[in-house]
Amino acid sequence: MLFCALVSGQTLVEPPDDPGETLLKIRQQVAASISRLPNYMCTETVERQTFRLDPLPRVRDGDGCEELIESLSKSPKNLKLESTDRLRLDVALNSKTEMYSWVGEGRFDDRNLSEIVNRGTTSTGAFGSFLHAIFVTSGPAFTYEGESQEDERHVLKYDFVVPITRSGYVVSNNSLSRVTGYKGTFTVDAKTLALLRLEIQTDPLPPELKVCRTNTAMDYTRVQMNGGDVLLASEATVRMLGTDGHQSQNRTAFKGCHQFMGESKLIFDEQPADGNISASTATKMKIVELPKGLKLPIALTQTIDPTTAAAGDVVTGRLSRAIKDSGSGLTVPKGVKLSGRILEIITYQTPQGANLELALKWESMEIDGAIHPLRLAVRSALSGSSRISPQHGHFPEIRAMARSDEPGVGFFLFPLAVTNYKIPIGFEAEWETTSP
Repeated sequence: MLFCALVSGQTLVEPPDDPGETLLKIRQQVAASISRLPNYMCTETVERQTFRLDPLPRVRDGDGCEELIESLSKSPKNLKLESTDRLRLDVALNSKTEMYSWVGEGRFDDRNLSEIVNRGTTSTGAFGSFLHAIFVTSGPAFTYEGESQEDERHVLKYDFVVPITRSGYVVSNNSLSRVTGYKGTFTVDAKTLALLRLEIQTDPLPPELKVCRTNTAMDYTRVQMNGGDVLLASEATVRMLGTDGHQSQNRTAFKGCHQFMGESKLIFDEQPADGNISASTATKMKIVELPKGLKLPIALTQTIDPTTAAAGDVVTGRLSRAIKDSGSGLTVPKGVKLSGRILEIITYQTPQGANLELALKWESMEIDGAIHPLRLAVRSALSGSSRISPQHGHFPEIRAMARSDEPGVGFFLFPLAVTNYKIPIGFEAEWETTSP
């Protein structure tokens, strides 16, 4: 552990009896809490926004970061909102590594978060990894900054620096990953030494990443669990500024945190997340594969509200008409229930209005107690079932798209949806079964 005391030449603040000894107590307290985190799981909701800097400043240096940062600090109102969306995930800590899954899946596998959420900005660390890196490892060098009054509370403030040679902080774009050094500040309650806030900023990033900087701020609270007090982030905000003048902002809130006790357990799936199910599991679930080429008209049985819905949420539907396959003799009655999941629900702001995009994947349907896993490709959407207000006497065309890199996912674009638009019960699209 490296430590140095800083005394301001202008304002002398009486330090604790020994800032180094106080820091040691803080780190021990945080480490004790982290040691209990692997027994807990939380649901995190991530509110994501993207902005563009308009107008862009004139670039003088190589990547333009200095000009962008200066322009943003002088005129923050020049950031124009481009898109908003939301994610809902379960997160747990295994040793010092965070693990993620869609909410309610009940299992964690070896995928990275960027493999589960493969579009937009994602970030990890707020659940426990940053705490481990800063308060448990020997990487940071600390500086005592003094005592102050914040929100009617006396707080102690420390700065820290983690050089790239001791850092595990990785920043990635679509094709590159680079380790970066970082620095930051944390504050603790002067009386209890409880961690209140942690702020982190990356060092200047390599130009090939096309990212100028990343800032992270986390507010902490202590939650009483059966195993004692656990330090958890109540909210975390991450801002990433790109060299093209776009800034992403992710605000994460943690809820539903609970300890695994009794029969509760985590299932760590080491199999590839390709939708395949083992023979033993298939036998227990009475799984039946549907033949290729069946046309399935599927209607929602719930409303999807873009102001509350999130990628990760489970959705339900029903078959709009009976289906019979002449080859296999399989009959699927009308009204059969289906279960799926939202993989994206994002609103794009345009000069003409807001466009809404929904990515949806149907996963299974149940017929007479038998579970049928679904592998579908979207074919078309019934625009009249969307209840968007007619434009010039006609319903706007709802575009339905499939992407080769995301099999089974249907993408629906709702053009010029009004601000309070909700995708209604009964919204219908035609899907087709693909090869098992």
